[in-house]
Amino acid sequence: MKRRAKGIFVAANKNTANCTPVELKVPPRVRLPLALLGTNSSSFTVKKGDTVAVGQPISTYGSGIGVPLHATVSGTVEGIEKLRLATGYVVDSLVIASDGKQTVWEGVKPPEVPDAPSFLEAIRSSGLVGLGGAGFPTWVKLNASVDRLIINGSECEPYCTADHVTMRDYAADLAEGIAIVQSRLAIEKTIIGVKHPPQALLDAFSQIPNVEIQQLREFYPVGAEKMLILETTGRVVPGGKLPKDVGCMVLNVNTAVFIARYLRTGMPLVQKLVTVDGSAVRTPGLVIAPIGAPVEALFRAVGGFVQEPAKIISGGPMMGTALPDLEFPLLWNCGSLLALGAKEAVKPDSTACIRCGRCAQHCPMNLMAFEMTEAFARKDVDRLRQIGASLCMECGCCAYVCPAHRDLVTSHKLMKRFLATQPKKEEAKSC
Repeated sequence: MKRRAKGIFVAANKNTANCTPVELKVPPRVRLPLALLGTNSSSFTVKKGDTVAVGQPISTYGSGIGVPLHATVSGTVEGIEKLRLATGYVVDSLVIASDGKQTVWEGVKPPEVPDAPSFLEAIRSSGLVGLGGAGFPTWVKLNASVDRLIINGSECEPYCTADHVTMRDYAADLAEGIAIVQSRLAIEKTIIGVKHPPQALLDAFSQIPNVEIQQLREFYPVGAEKMLILETTGRVVPGGKLPKDVGCMVLNVNTAVFIARYLRTGMPLVQKLVTVDGSAVRTPGLVIAPIGAPVEALFRAVGGFVQEPAKIISGGPMMGTALPDLEFPLLWNCGSLLALGAKEAVKPDSTACIRCGRCAQHCPMNLMAFEMTEAFARKDVDRLRQIGASLCMECGCCAYVCPAHRDLVTSHKLMKRFLATQPKKEEAKSC
């Protein structure tokens, strides 16, 4: 019998699945931070007073796996300011005052990609990072030898529908993107994992060989890479290993669509399709917006608020991060913005752990949240490593099922940061 992933059932709340996206009016200014995954070694290549156009590179690659940033509006650089990301990192952020014209940079043109190395370089130059939420540079993921390409259309977080709408409205672009990746990287087969495939998706792939649409079970977090690989292929990614180690590559639906469009047009990553929803939102919908726009503008594009939002979340309610204010910029890895009223935003009071074991029972990674929390409180590094604590993917299943309403996810995030500062040792291989 094929091993199946664990998780929980959460209400879908896909309120915007049948909506037609609206395009955001160009905002007066955008803010573009240098780093998504924390500080890096790149730097801006433009300065205060410079004129920029849409698609123009505005930063270096930096060292390591970095990708360049591009202007998302045309206008004038106002300067560089500090921005604290939701992760807590403070990074440099370029402020561009828009001229409202959206003039395209003269250097935007389709890249020439005669072989795999040039394809990878083109993807890196485009600034593409995973559009499903993690924001990991896509060119690094593509630089692997695998036999299975898995397209993540699960969208397992509540409220989020941008991937569903993309599969509904842009199935032809998705087919083109898949074909490009398959041919450039010599991948044998593609599996599209989706819970409720739109008819347009089924029609687009009905006659395409080596592509399978696989309907996923209704559970969270089926969209996590390791869970999706297990569900679609039966392959287990061991603790501490990557999908490529079991011959798999996972790309988000919108990531694959972008690849097709970029090779056709040469326009780098400058905008996002975003779900805008939540109990405080007047008319939930989807918005196409330039990256760096203030999130307030996206809420305004769907009619604003019906009540004062008590919490603004970038991402879904399970793994998303709370934003400090409505002026925070839309980032590359944000696929959903939620505005919650006081009733949904208030956390219930927590009580002592009763050691019921529900957290361990539902953990997709087979970890013991209660023991991780206790070991972290003692700063017991050896025990944390022994039980594989760093493998926690912060999905929130443990906190969701906890009858004591303990804030386990916050504890685990702090725990992983603590572990990262400790001398490296061999860790457990749980999965």
